[in-house]
Amino acid sequence: MKGDGKMRIGEFAQKHNTTHDTIRHYLDMGLLITEKKGGHYRFDESDSWDLENIIELKSMGFSLSEIQELLCYHRLAGDMTIEYRKYYLSLLEDKKKDFEEKIEKYKTMGTFISDKIMKLQLDEDKLSKLGLPLSSIEIIKCPYCGSIMEIFNGIIEKSMIMAGKIKCKCGFIASIENGIYVDEKAVKEKKLNSKTMPTKKEFLNAASPKFINFYYNGMAKSIDYILRYTKEPKYILELDHCVGSFLMQYIKNLPKDSTYILVCYDKDRLTNIKTNIEFHYSHSNFIFLCCDVDRLPIGNSSVDLIIDHGMTKIYAETEDKSLPIICSSLMKENGILVGTYHYFDKKSKDFESLLPKKKEVYNREKNLERLEDASFEKLEITDIGPIIENNPFNLDIRNRELYMTVYAGRKKGNETLG
Repeated sequence: MKGDGKMRIGEFAQKHNTTHDTIRHYLDMGLLITEKKGGHYRFDESDSWDLENIIELKSMGFSLSEIQELLCYHRLAGDMTIEYRKYYLSLLEDKKKDFEEKIEKYKTMGTFISDKIMKLQLDEDKLSKLGLPLSSIEIIKCPYCGSIMEIFNGIIEKSMIMAGKIKCKCGFIASIENGIYVDEKAVKEKKLNSKTMPTKKEFLNAASPKFINFYYNGMAKSIDYILRYTKEPKYILELDHCVGSFLMQYIKNLPKDSTYILVCYDKDRLTNIKTNIEFHYSHSNFIFLCCDVDRLPIGNSSVDLIIDHGMTKIYAETEDKSLPIICSSLMKENGILVGTYHYFDKKSKDFESLLPKKKEVYNREKNLERLEDASFEKLEITDIGPIIENNPFNLDIRNRELYMTVYAGRKKGNETLG
């Protein structure tokens, strides 16, 4: 502070516990008016009064534009005049009324939120747990020898098996835990690019809207095919690397009497989707299988509809086996397969830059050949794309032109698969 009692901007800001930038903003708006000497602002006690007044008005909920108007009136009329006092009083009364209306609004919102909390708590209390339906025991067979298996020490609730041990005469043993069939030898954490699978939020934050729409359009066309080529399939098998993601789009179309089978070797992920279904959906016919897709405890010729939502690609990369051939034996004669298969244009640099094994996976013609080899007869095909995606969770397709084939086919009868 100089001998004249005036302060520079840094000292003035420090005195009032604010920043240089805030003071400069108030100067630019005309909320503070002070002299400038030698290129520096010089603040005195009247400026302190203005700033303290601004701080007080802000604490009462006034906007900077409202404060600007009030200060202009004060500077024009003076704070001791009747006109200013009436004007200031009217502003305070309006602000008080505004706060009272907001308080009532927040009270109403608080009551509404409390009711929602209570409803959710009541819903949790009356949550209907899902298990292995007794009516579906008919299709449960040993994944190794195909024999009927015995269930010991079963706990049954509402015609569903919630817990128990499963044994086969060949020596295979599994269990039912919390309504989920569990092959302990298969249980492991699901990975993507050798890392923990991203959460849905992480994936959405990384993926472009175009890729999400591309992914969604594939599901929408798949659902269109399902509705077109099936009526009321008794058993539906979903094969999806991200278990349940297709179901969440299809569930509103799921026939009441259909039993939907979900497969995932990651017990935690399967439990999460099961809990989500229990909380939010009324459909009760589900089979939850925690096992490998080539060791499904499902008898031959049991399934009416298979949904292959990108699982063939994942399986071919990790197991070097043909998933359509493995699954074909599970289907009834004339059963329907609906699937989505990613590919690159064979004439493109994107395709040529792939490793030989990847070329087999991202090859449209090869995908269709594999389906034909698995005794599926093409009903309809739609190609979607291209799109170029760049996110850390899709390394194979990153910065490449990606296409998708959406396929609907019917299983031919009386075919022997190799």
